[in-house]
Amino acid sequence: MSDEPFIPYAVIETANWPPTSLMTIWAIGAVNLKRIDFDLSQPEDTYIDQALAGLQAKLDRYGGTELPSFGRPVSIIINLAPNRGIRIGLDGSTLADLDWEMTIGTVSKSSNDRKVDLGVTK
Repeated sequence: MSDEPFIPYAVIETANWPPTSLMTIWAIGAVNLKRIDFDLSQPEDTYIDQALAGLQAKLDRYGGTELPSFGRPVSIIINLAPNRGIRIGLDGSTLADLDWEMTIGTVSKSSNDRKVDLGVTK
């Protein structure tokens, strides 16, 4: 367990898993595509609106309806604390209370005994 304080954030759940192109993930970074950071100066009850606005900003940046390599968004996980979050629909409705935290994880690719970090952790 980390000594660092938990900082709430959201993760966009998408239709494509695994992603369709590791090169896209390497070039852009999964964190840049799927993670939404909150304005923590605002109260927790604004996180749903912030998550939806963050999703729309990412869709606008990458062309409208899909995230590169990950496809269309299907829901958003808002991590409120370690092992506590909510899943929301794209309309902002609460779909589920969660007793776990969604992370983006790490990715690596090996080639001829060389390990290349694809930079998907934050």
